[in-house]
Parts: sequence; structure tokens; C-alpha cells
Amino acid sequence: MGLVSRALWHVNRSPLRYAVKTGVSAWHLNEKRERRRQAQLLTLSPAERARADDLNRDGYAVVTELMDPSLQTEFAEAGVVRLKDIDASESKQTSNWKKFWVRLLDAEMKDGKLSADNVFVRYALQPAVINVIATALGEIPWLDYVLLSYSRHTGEELASSQLWHRDHDDVRVIKLFSYLTDVEEDGDGPFTFLPRQSTDKFGYPLRSSHFPDEQVFQKVPRSDIKVMRAPRLTSFMVDTARCLHMGSRMAPGHGRLLYTATFFAFPRMYPGGKLRPFSATPETTPLQKLVMGL
Repeated sequence: MGLVSRALWHVNRSPLRYAVKTGVSAWHLNEKRERRRQAQLLTLSPAERARADDLNRDGYAVVTELMDPSLQTEFAEAGVVRLKDIDASESKQTSNWKKFWVRLLDAEMKDGKLSADNVFVRYALQPAVINVIATALGEIPWLDYVLLSYSRHTGEELASSQLWHRDHDDVRVIKLFSYLTDVEEDGDGPFTFLPRQSTDKFGYPLRSSHFPDEQVFQKVPRSDIKVMRAPRLTSFMVDTARCLHMGSRMAPGHGRLLYTATFFAFPRMYPGGKLRPFSATPETTPLQKLVMGL
């Protein structure tokens, strides 16, 4: 890790990250203004506006009822297909640093990009999803990536995202999660988090980014935990920069298929950042291109 990257690593784990975000945004003022202008043109339902309010107040919102039913059916069927091909997908992963995960979309990328007509990209681009997140952020969001991950028991000690942490990629990181298998028992590895108000009690420890249960619950009551035990196709949004969270604590014989779409406010905290992982099609709308940064 270079000196600048190491400095940003520490700054992004402190309240100073807001100053970094302001500075980076100043270099992209015209696009920021356009994204804010486009957000003001969106037409929201009362339910969408209410979920945006939930996100800003509590750091999370359950959005299952906002998902498009026909797309949800296609999405569910696509999940079943990917589950049948886990062994092949595991051999084609571009990253396997989380031993308890198998990434199931890496093999579908062409030149490192997913097509905008891929069902897992379209799920993130639903009008309701964009409406809620744009309203919460006050601008058209930036879709950083989509991920389909299968979690399983490894028998190893808890590590990485199985421990409590925040995401420090940006000052706000809003993730859309959807279960593609039932996650109704603790052994299914439910996504577990602390709402924004509870996370604030924990503060900003700078020496580490991942914390065991006992460290968290010295400052926060266990009763504050939100455990997302829920049936297949439940969808929820969490601001993972504002909410401590963990998951994938799998019991033997259990598996969890989880969809994640990650959104930021433009631009990325780290100048440069990743190459855009999406490609447009003739049917991709100007708004969708703006969301994908194309």
C-alpha cells in the first residue's frame, strides 16, 4: 500500500472523510450539478419517498414491495440457474480472498464488464431502486458494482466481513441486498447490522476496521441488533458506511445466495478508482448510463 493510499485508508475511517469527499467533488462540480438536477426530475411514489427517509434516518430500509414483479421472477429464475453451476463458477472467480464466498458473476463478464442487459444489472437499475437511492443521496447515484455471492461453511475462524465492520469506500455506501435463498435461521448466515443510531455509539476506532462481537457490545446493547432473517426474494437497502454490519456466519450444511448492488454519490472517494464494470446496449437509457458512469 502506497503512502497516499495508506493515508486515505486512515482518513476514510474517521470523520475527516467528509473533507476528502468535498475536495474530490470539487473537481467534478459540473457533473455533480447535473446529477442533482436529474434527481429533482424523478417522480417518486409515497412508498419510495418513505424508504428514502428510512435510509437517511436509520441507515436501512426494507424495499421488497418496491421490486418489479416481472423482473423479480426473472431474477429468481436466474438465481436458481447460477446455484446449479457453483463448481464451474468457483474455478472462474477473479477474486477468492474470502474463502467462505463463491462469486457467481465473474464468468459472465466480457473484458471485465457486465452487459446492461444482464438481469443482475437490470435489477439494480429498476426505477424504484434509483428513485429511493437518488432521493436519499440528493443526486443520481453511481452504481459501482453488482455481485452474486454464495456463502458456505468453511470451519475456519471468523474473518473479514464475518466480523463487525463499516464499509469505508466512501462517506455513504448504499447497498441493495436481495436474498436468492431462504435465510430464516441463524445458520443460514443472515445479514446482521446495527442501525445508524446504534452504530454512532460505537464511534470510529482507528486502529482496526473489523471487530469481534465482544468489542462491539462493550459499547452497544445486543438488543440493538437487526438480524435480517427473511425468505427468498426479500430485498433491503443498508448504508454500510453508517451501519456496522456482518454476515456469512454459516453453519455446516447451510448455504446462502445473496445479491448485492453497491451505490455511491459521485465521484468515488479514491480518485481514479475502478474501471467501469458495465457496458451499455442500444436499449440502455441516458439515465441508466448516468447511473453506470457510461
